[in-house]
Amino acid sequence: MTGKSRRDEYAEQTRVAVVEAAVSLFAASGYAATTIDAVAAEARVAKGGVYHHFANKAELFEAAFIAMEERLLARVMVAINGATDMEQMVLSGIDVFLAECCEPDFRQIALLEAPAALGWARWKEIDEQFFLGLMKGGLDDLASTGRYEIPDGDLTARVLLAALTEAGLAAATAAKPKAEVKRATAVIRRLLDGLRVADGD
Repeated sequence: MTGKSRRDEYAEQTRVAVVEAAVSLFAASGYAATTIDAVAAEARVAKGGVYHHFANKAELFEAAFIAMEERLLARVMVAINGATDMEQMVLSGIDVFLAECCEPDFRQIALLEAPAALGWARWKEIDEQFFLGLMKGGLDDLASTGRYEIPDGDLTARVLLAALTEAGLAAATAAKPKAEVKRATAVIRRLLDGLRVADGD
């Protein structure tokens, strides 16, 4: 089995450069003000190099949004892998999720721009592809401790993910995002406390 050809490697490098440039420009200028020409110039590739990978600006923005989701997922995984118990694992993941909402590029692309640029349904679909399964797994882990009762795993996961997303949106639009994240963290933790069994510790 042969490895990638130089042409394939170059194409992959070009795509990475284009997406990185798009993230930078979408974060700085927003979706409407960013042009394919500007992305090509920022990535130092020909305009045709952008169109080789992306049919239009909407596709390019989706790739930028997915890059933000991948980064968030990677950071969450680092946090939960270092947790000492199931409860701490879930709380650590939530803390990282909400803290990411204060990062300027994530805030601008994933929370402020994506719902309108991609459409609410597509935005939600991508977000669930990355985080719904992780949320379900976290709830299963909490249930396994015997201290939590999850009435409907799928629905509860959707409700909590929606709550986290709304909390992120609130932080993204707040005058003081970090302060809003602290408030949101307290609310999400109260929601989780509501899933504790009556005689739990």
